[in-house]
Amino acid sequence: MKQKIIFLLLIIVMLINDCNSSASLDDGSGPAPVKHLVAIGGAFTDIIVPSGHALYDALLTSPRFLTKEPFLEYNALLDHLPLIPGGSAANATAIFAQLGGHASFGSTIGSDKTGGRDKAGEIWRSSLNNLGVDMQLHTCGSEPTGGCLVCVHPDGQRSMRTYLGTENVPGNDFTSLTFNENSIVFVEGYGLSNEAKYPLYLKAMERAKAEGSYIVVSASDPFCIKNQRYRFIEMLQTTADLFIMNEEEACELVSNEGIKGDLQACVEFIQAISKRAVITLGAAGAIAVDGKDIWHCSARAVDVVDTLGAGDAFAGGFLYGLSVGWKTDECLQLGSHMAGKVVACHGARLSEDLSNIIKDKKHKDISAQQIRSLKELAVGVVDPVIGAEE
Repeated sequence: MKQKIIFLLLIIVMLINDCNSSASLDDGSGPAPVKHLVAIGGAFTDIIVPSGHALYDALLTSPRFLTKEPFLEYNALLDHLPLIPGGSAANATAIFAQLGGHASFGSTIGSDKTGGRDKAGEIWRSSLNNLGVDMQLHTCGSEPTGGCLVCVHPDGQRSMRTYLGTENVPGNDFTSLTFNENSIVFVEGYGLSNEAKYPLYLKAMERAKAEGSYIVVSASDPFCIKNQRYRFIEMLQTTADLFIMNEEEACELVSNEGIKGDLQACVEFIQAISKRAVITLGAAGAIAVDGKDIWHCSARAVDVVDTLGAGDAFAGGFLYGLSVGWKTDECLQLGSHMAGKVVACHGARLSEDLSNIIKDKKHKDISAQQIRSLKELAVGVVDPVIGAEE
C-alpha cells in the first residue's frame, strides 16, 4: 500500500510540473505574450503632386518646411487632388494594425470653424480608427491638422514640403494613453525634435519606461537628427530600447563638427552602448544590430513606383514581428516585405487585405541571416554565421 501511495504521489507531481510548464508564459520556455503597440506621433495628410503638374516646379523651389499662409494657398490650388492620410508613425501603425496587431495612437488634430475636427483631421483619424486603432486625440483650435505636399519624381523618389500644423503647439499631453509591461511604445522622431512637443513626448516616454514598457524611437528624418543630434544620442543611451532609422539618418547620428559619419561608425556606436538598432538601406535591404550581433535582410525585388512611406511600412512590419515574439531575422523579413509592397504602388498606405501575409508566411522568401561585418555587404558577399561565436 505504501509503495502504491508513493507511486501515485510521483504521478501527481509529474502532472503538476507538466501543467505548470505548459501554462507559463514568463519562464522563457513558452511563447512570448502578444504586446500592444502604443504609438505617439503627428497627424498629417498628404497630397501627392506628380511630376508634370503645374505646381510641381514651384513646390520644388519652396522651403522644406512651409509656413501657414503658403501651405493654405497651395492646399487651395491643389484641392482637386485627394487628401491621403499620412504621418510617419501613423503609416507604420496602419501597417501594424492591418497585419493583425492591436494598437493605440496619441496625437493632436485641428478643428474647423464650429470647433469640431477639421476635414483633414477627420480623414486622418478615420483612417486609423477604421483599422481598429484606439485613437486618443486632442483637438487644437488655433492650428489646422498638419499636411505634407509630396512631389514624386519620375524615378519614384520624392521631395516633401511640410506644414507642421498642430505639431507647432503642445496639444496632447498623452495622459489618456495606458502603458504597461506588455506595451511597445513607438515614438516619432519629428515630435522629439520639435521644441513644442518634446517635453510632452519625453514625459510620456519616461512614464512608459517606469511601467516597464519597451521603447522604440523612429528617427523620422535626417533633418531631425541633424538639428537635435545630442538629444537623440542621450535618448538612445537612456530611455530608448530600439532605434529605427535609415542609412542617411544613421550617418547623421554619428557626424560631428562638420565631419560626416558613416554606417560602420554608427554600428560601432550602437554596439558600444549595448543597444539595439534597425537601419534600412534602401535597395541593399536592412540590418539589425543587437549587441555584437549583426543581421542582414535583403530588399524585396519590385518595380519601384513611389518610395513614400517605405521606411514607415518597414517599421510597421518589424514592430508586428516584435509584438508577437519573433526572432530578429523574421522581423527584418516582414519589414522588408511590407516596404516592398508600399514602394510598388503610389502613396504610403496599403488598401489591400494584409491578413493572409502572416498566415501564408510570404515574407519568409526574403533572405535574412546573421553576418560577421558590414564588409560583406560592401562586396556583396554575405557569409552566414548563425550560431557562430564572435
